[in-house]
Amino acid sequence: MSLEMVRIDDRFIHGQVVVGWCPDIEPDRLILCDDEIASCDWESEIYQDAATEYETSVCTIDGTARLLGDDKTKKERIFLIVSSPAVLVRLMERGVKIERVTVGGMHYHEGKRKIANYVFIDDTDLEHFRYLVRNNVTLEARDVPTCKPVDLTQKLKLR
Repeated sequence: MSLEMVRIDDRFIHGQVVVGWCPDIEPDRLILCDDEIASCDWESEIYQDAATEYETSVCTIDGTARLLGDDKTKKERIFLIVSSPAVLVRLMERGVKIERVTVGGMHYHEGKRKIANYVFIDDTDLEHFRYLVRNNVTLEARDVPTCKPVDLTQKLKLR
């Protein structure tokens, strides 16, 4: 398995992902990792139908960890999409190796502060980013491939 891209985006699979990122990274499979969506058949189907030209899996965190360790995905180029850094921490705790994360959309909710036009975080998110950096994960913010990446490790003073 080759994690071609790991993206935090609370909108999951949408235009920027399908039209912007997928042609750029040419994945064999998209994995949307979210416990709530994976437990709802109709919501899972909506996301699977959003990118019909790609094999799309909607999985729980445990299911994602299993799928990434499965022989059938060993030769696939994987595009993993999650809603928050907390999900990535839980995946890493289950043995998933992550080297680079692109933050593409963590939108405003009460209690969150802006760190980029499309990234809002709270103290819990910051702690999860710290965990990722301590585990040698490179963090960047970038909404589309044509934009210049922002080094989140530097911006958030995580080193």
